[in-house]
Amino acid sequence: MKTTTNRNLRTAAALSAAALTMTLVGCSSGNSMHAGDIDSIRSNPSPSMHTLARRSSDRDNDYATMRDTNLRMISNDIDKLLLYTDRPSHLSSFPDKH
Repeated sequence: MKTTTNRNLRTAAALSAAALTMTLVGCSSGNSMHAGDIDSIRSNPSPSMHTLARRSSDRDNDYATMRDTNLRMISNDIDKLLLYTDRPSHLSSFPDKH
């Protein structure tokens, strides 16, 4: 019974020593600069944001979508105005089967 108690005490002491060592070391990397140059962070804390809620790539994506939509609408308008593809021609004397 005494050997079991001694083994338990040694195990508890080893675990306590390991826990103490890990607590003292923690997550340190040995470098005092955790997130880079502090002056560059203070001068521009949100470098990728173009406005309060959007990045410049978000703005560029919205512009590309708007340009694409406008070009497709212009093509549709040209087809309707110049080519009259939305209805058959009424100039023919022969009846159309539409």
